[in-house]
Amino acid sequence: MKVEKPDSKRTGFLLFVFLILTSQNIYSQNHTLNIKVLDSVLLPVSNATIKINQKERLADTAGMITTILPRGRCRIVVSAVGHSNATKLFLLSNDTSVVVYLRARESLLQHVIVTGSRNILRNQMSVHSLEMVQIQKLPVVLGEVDPMKIITLLPGIKNGGEASAGIYVRGGGPDQNLVLLDGIPVYNPNHLLGFFSVFNGDAVKNIEVIKGGMPAEYGGRLSSVISVNTRDGNKDSIKFGGGIGLISSRLSLEGPLIKRRASFIINARRTYIDQVARLIVPDSIGSNGYYFYDINAKTDFVINNKNALYLTFYTGKDKFTFFDDDANGPRREFDAIWGNTIVGLTWKQQFRKWRHELSFVRNDFTLNSKVAFSSNGFIFSSGLIDHTVKDDWAYTPANWIRWKGGLQYTWHKFRPGAGSANAGFQEFEAQIKDQYAREAAGYLSADVDIITRLNLVAGLRYSYFNQVGPTEQVIYGPSGAPTGEIASFKRGQSIARYQYPEPRINLLYKLPQVASLKLSYTRTIQYLHLATTSAATFPSDLWVPASRLIKPGIAEQVAAGFFKNFGNGRYEASIETYYKTMNNQLEFKPGARLLLNQNLEGEMVFGSGKAYGLELFVQKKTGKLNGWIGYTLSRAERTFTEMNEGKPFPYRYDRTHDISVVANYALGKRWEVSTVFVYGTGNALTMPTGRFVYNLGYNVRDQEPIFSNISQYSKINDYRMPAYHRVDIAFTFTPRPRSIRFKSNWVFSLYNVYNRHNPYFIYIDADEDIRSIKGKQVFLFPILPGITWNFKF
Repeated sequence: MKVEKPDSKRTGFLLFVFLILTSQNIYSQNHTLNIKVLDSVLLPVSNATIKINQKERLADTAGMITTILPRGRCRIVVSAVGHSNATKLFLLSNDTSVVVYLRARESLLQHVIVTGSRNILRNQMSVHSLEMVQIQKLPVVLGEVDPMKIITLLPGIKNGGEASAGIYVRGGGPDQNLVLLDGIPVYNPNHLLGFFSVFNGDAVKNIEVIKGGMPAEYGGRLSSVISVNTRDGNKDSIKFGGGIGLISSRLSLEGPLIKRRASFIINARRTYIDQVARLIVPDSIGSNGYYFYDINAKTDFVINNKNALYLTFYTGKDKFTFFDDDANGPRREFDAIWGNTIVGLTWKQQFRKWRHELSFVRNDFTLNSKVAFSSNGFIFSSGLIDHTVKDDWAYTPANWIRWKGGLQYTWHKFRPGAGSANAGFQEFEAQIKDQYAREAAGYLSADVDIITRLNLVAGLRYSYFNQVGPTEQVIYGPSGAPTGEIASFKRGQSIARYQYPEPRINLLYKLPQVASLKLSYTRTIQYLHLATTSAATFPSDLWVPASRLIKPGIAEQVAAGFFKNFGNGRYEASIETYYKTMNNQLEFKPGARLLLNQNLEGEMVFGSGKAYGLELFVQKKTGKLNGWIGYTLSRAERTFTEMNEGKPFPYRYDRTHDISVVANYALGKRWEVSTVFVYGTGNALTMPTGRFVYNLGYNVRDQEPIFSNISQYSKINDYRMPAYHRVDIAFTFTPRPRSIRFKSNWVFSLYNVYNRHNPYFIYIDADEDIRSIKGKQVFLFPILPGITWNFKF
């Protein structure tokens, strides 16, 4: 008997048809479920944990998730920090959208919580989410609440020292952090020359910091993403609140524009040091003074269940004035005003398995300064304007895979400096040509559950940067020295063009007993650089684009970590290690001139850097006593051919050991105490190793030789400042904790409790008479009291 062999082509076709029919049949039994979590006043609850039929999912910052479930009964349990749990039961028979309302728990509105469960379940390395609920209870300098100071208490994130708002993440510089306000970049997030940030604590809902494993939707910076989200307004009733402190006051107003559909919120803040000083000592102060103000505003409009519009606005200014018109001496005058203006409109859509966000943004940073001495004067202005459009999509075809993709385009206009000067009756004008650039990026990423315990998030971002005319540039020779010639470029003419792929990979393996292992690799590109020098006597930060000579910064980072919750979720612990390399890093030559310098690129030197370290984090999240401990062991260094004989040297903010302890304790219903302890290895700096006298010549009139002292240096940053440490404490008194209509509290704080003299800078003092040289340190803050009254009704 002859047996025929099956037709392989026909068999393959029938198998294909069978699989298609089977998948359609299975798919027809599944339905899309959209869940949105709101609080009692219709505000989104971010970072909520949603348990669907015993399987946990995590909501995004808008309190939303999309999932696909089989037809049948569905049980949803939603929990979030500061809220009571909510349960919802229903029969899923078609595509459904569900809104879950959570009620606030007043007993939990007493702490700053670093969310932990997201770190266990979420495939995102090196991330901390801070829920900013009554953050003003933590001790801060002069009682001025600053959310950016809170993140420096987390491992791997450091500030520049006393009275510095600069953030340094895993060996990176302050310009290498992508600081976002509702998704809009903020180029200068500082007030008071770095003493405070521009973020008003009353306007902030939460902050998320990503130190490694950066998702593909973010780019343009090398070190981190610091995403600050502001609160939505109350859609139910008008609310008024604020606070009064030693140096500033805050006011907020929020309420519905269309009840349950549209709302607004306005937050305003202003310092009044200048006004108080003029009242107390009007003769000494005169017209001198300093103040800053900022205004946050936001509106949202829910068009229908699928569409919503959000409008974010921010403006803030710093103004410093010094005027000395002594009849016995020359007239001296200095004025500086700088700040940001930001506006962004976002359209959000949600339909079935798709989510869509389209944003239009304008960002304007300006700086204007005026210096006058006697009959000589100088005026300087600079800035940066951005126009951006972003289009982001998310698609969830099945529970085991989620897609994200999008496009971004930014038109940059740089104002490197324009100014005028006069010497007596002679006037001079200087104009540095504006510079322009196009920056674009596209990205695609997939979040895949390979197996139940193993999750992969893989993405590719492709970025493009093009510096274009009209402008003029100095021409440099092969050796990098300027030739003295100027090149002119017409409008839209390409000057320098760069494009890079930026792969991103995150792996998550869930372990038993509420634990997980994570691994990530990230490549990031930065096309904008901050030209700044500590030698400047007034604000002089200039953002400059990548050009023919200035290459884009490139960083690659590998990180791995172990995360675990224990004690029935009351405790969280994590340990992370990382290694990061950075190329095309820039520094300025000693004595570099940044202002009104057409040859700015000639003042720079270029090199590389690397950073590596170990971070530990332990947090107790509930109970009368709660808080966290963070520790960082790290190393950050730079290598420049033209510096330190080409040998690696410590980065100026390299800090071997960094420890922070935050603790909150409820003394009763009305009183609570919070304390902060910080310790860090001293910053690295370059100090002279010797000094010699140089004969400059002979003064014929005085019949005496002229000498000058010249310091001698050996290695760069081979000296360490004394270790930085202090303890802060705050007591919060709530007169009527059960009050519903009118809520208020008093915060009494002490900054630097044991009066530690932490050095701000060190200088060399030479005594000519006894021929001795001593290093002396200057410190800013002794023990400082603070008092703030917060209210809301």
